[in-house]
Amino acid sequence: MLSTIGLTVPIMLVISCLTRREVFLGLAGANSLLLAVTLAVSVVTFACARTNILQGAVHVMLFAAFLMLIFQA
Repeated sequence: MLSTIGLTVPIMLVISCLTRREVFLGLAGANSLLLAVTLAVSVVTFACARTNILQGAVHVMLFAAFLMLIFQA
């Protein structure tokens, strides 16, 4: 799954730039914000030589927020 998200989205954005077509990710406002925060947290996590429990807890909390957004009424 990681390779699908990690490779497909950037490749589609490159292709859209080359063909001058607009790409729609199909995300609502809250999900777009959650995606941006997750990417920022991932950059901080992977920039460090070693991860710690706090960084893991932040990722788990982001996943919990994602689950809450999925099941909201």
